[in-house]
Amino acid sequence: TRGRGGAKPGVFFVPRAAGGSIPAMKTSPITRRALCANGSLLLLTGCSGLHDATDTPSAMIRLEGTAAYRERMALPPDAKLEVVVEDVSLADAPAQVLGSTTVQPAGQVPIRFSVEYPAAGIVAGHRYGVRARIEHQGRLLFISDTFNALPPPGGTLDLMLVQARPAQPTATLENTYWKLLRLGEAEVTVAQDQREPHMILQAPGDGTKRVAGFAGCNNMGGGYTLDGQSISFTQMVSTLRACPQGMDTEHAFHQMLVAARRWAIRGEQLDLFDADGQRIAVFESRYLR
Repeated sequence: TRGRGGAKPGVFFVPRAAGGSIPAMKTSPITRRALCANGSLLLLTGCSGLHDATDTPSAMIRLEGTAAYRERMALPPDAKLEVVVEDVSLADAPAQVLGSTTVQPAGQVPIRFSVEYPAAGIVAGHRYGVRARIEHQGRLLFISDTFNALPPPGGTLDLMLVQARPAQPTATLENTYWKLLRLGEAEVTVAQDQREPHMILQAPGDGTKRVAGFAGCNNMGGGYTLDGQSISFTQMVSTLRACPQGMDTEHAFHQMLVAARRWAIRGEQLDLFDADGQRIAVFESRYLR
């Protein structure tokens, strides 16, 4: 409508009271939003503060709960719990992660967790779930194997995990090309045009056992002995080239072989451990043709 004096459409003039103040206008939240949409309240009280908490894009919802398992066994001191909230609505697409948290050290069960996710990420008609896993030094110990529906805001969730089954070895320790992936907790990187560090435990069948490979700058070789899951490397030697890159990896590689005392294969991954049971190297199999 057009107000007095040829005012523009959408602008309302409210008569002043005796004291010169503008009388209050009572409107519902829906009405206020509608008026703000066409500018009707700009001359009155403004349009700030009209949204509820869930209308704010940055509003977060907190889910609290616990994770446990039925087995009577203690977790290692440095084990960690990971909890993820995700949208699993699309069967033919990866789940969309809305929020996650890590508890480390996890302590002992039941492990309490708190994870936040955005209120704006919840869409009517979608399906949301919560999953969790407990790991130790990269090894999966426990995992949620059933669907856990995300409770409504304010609700809590108690997760029951199951023990992870170790992957069955598909690679063999000997006569396999083992590419070095990690030394301790450090990832091994390779410069452009540089060979990848690796080793091959050669057992030709005549009783001899030799290890050969590339340590980062130089070729290396030596012997090794096996006794079940125990292993030791002996009489390691290498060529004597000097390289602008790869020398640090080579030095650490040699030190790791000297310290190695036990081995384990999971699927296509070889882990070496020291005398204290700490994982000191990770390799990945590459088959020889």
